[in-house]
Amino acid sequence: MKKVDLLLTNALIVTQDKDRSILPESTIAIRGNCISAIGLTKELEGQFTADKVIDLNGKIVFPGLINTHDHLFQVATKGLGEDMSVQDWVTVVTAPTAANITPEEIYTVCLTGCLELIHSGVTSVIDMNYMAYTFGLHDENIHAIVDSGLRGVYSSIISDYGLQYGIPEYLMRPTDWFIDQYDQLISKYPPTERMAVWMAVGAPWTVSGEGLDKSLAFSKRTGTPMIMHIGENWVDNYCSQDRFGMNSVPYLEKIGFLRPELLAIHCVTLDDEDIQLFVKNNVKVSYNPVSNMYLGNGIPPMMKMRDAGLQISLGVDGAGSNNSQDMIETLKVAALLQKVGAKDPAVINAQQVLDWATLGGAQILGLEDQIGSLEVGKQADLFVIAPNSAKVVPIHDPVATLIYSCGQENVEMTVANGVILMEDRVIQHLDEDEILKKSQAACLALAERCGSDSKVKRSWIGNRA
Repeated sequence: MKKVDLLLTNALIVTQDKDRSILPESTIAIRGNCISAIGLTKELEGQFTADKVIDLNGKIVFPGLINTHDHLFQVATKGLGEDMSVQDWVTVVTAPTAANITPEEIYTVCLTGCLELIHSGVTSVIDMNYMAYTFGLHDENIHAIVDSGLRGVYSSIISDYGLQYGIPEYLMRPTDWFIDQYDQLISKYPPTERMAVWMAVGAPWTVSGEGLDKSLAFSKRTGTPMIMHIGENWVDNYCSQDRFGMNSVPYLEKIGFLRPELLAIHCVTLDDEDIQLFVKNNVKVSYNPVSNMYLGNGIPPMMKMRDAGLQISLGVDGAGSNNSQDMIETLKVAALLQKVGAKDPAVINAQQVLDWATLGGAQILGLEDQIGSLEVGKQADLFVIAPNSAKVVPIHDPVATLIYSCGQENVEMTVANGVILMEDRVIQHLDEDEILKKSQAACLALAERCGSDSKVKRSWIGNRA
């Protein structure tokens, strides 16, 4: 008998292996942070003993979901930016929040966002902070992700330009200031299997030409991957035409910014030429459908990008342009938005969405050999769906059930890096009730302090401005 740490038995396992195998009445054996064995329970039950055995009869195991775009600090702004355009929303809500939040507050708020991600089956997150006016904001944002147990990537936006386009001056610094911040971050937080620092540039219109050049040079010198919002709405091309006489994606290609180390967020306004330039330079893509709809930005041409062979993943985006951090919700919306855009229900299926949320995210992280599927030797990142509500019963196709029928209430267990973060819908290593109480109080005080509370419209009490 081989000794392992955890046995998950009698489950229906959606492996996401190359054959997309689905294994009934099967067991996963986990030792440390890795999967030691996976197969029929009747074949494995006599081969292993474990410190903990969990019978998952009637339940479904999936690889952990990978959220490739977030602004965790925006949890503080839920409900404050309703019905606003991106520019107004940034000016009134998110920018003042970023400029006034304290390290203690950002820890609590980001941890709250991580709790919801865990409740929705997420095991990895790529986070993008705004400008951190004190290094303690970097520290506490990172600490929140680490303490949550999620695998994380942290980044903080570089912005040295854009006053004429509405970027608040208090969110801008010289590029060299940001580069120095990243030098310190990479030195203090060298990459591990659970946390890494990447470099973020806000958008093409928030950085000067010199800033783009310096950011690119730093990324190449240090081997640090980059993130940028590209084509979120019409503003990118408008500003690029104004500055350079050409659209933003061709300009970025011209200066060498498009490359395999770049993760492009949103990509709503990409045309056929832009997509081909992405293909030429192997740019990665994060599709954020709920945010695209919430802000009224449009429907990204994801099916064209898929057909062109681009690597695609899914993100929830910040709670300020989503009002939740619910990856389960994002799965369904990701499919429905493409169907309605194409006026064709067959343009995308549930399996494609699951591929983006697991294997696609693993490729973006450069961890496709370690996560994204449930296979022997890979890390134990997974979540468990239970048929515990009328919403999901009956289950005919487990993948279709996950994408189209499930909610957070059906996610019963989340395991990241071999550690049970949630069991029986209860977070195991943190006092969730206490965190939520603290977060509620902190967010109300922050909204009052930074002025966003008094500037938004509320239908239930009228306009307070």
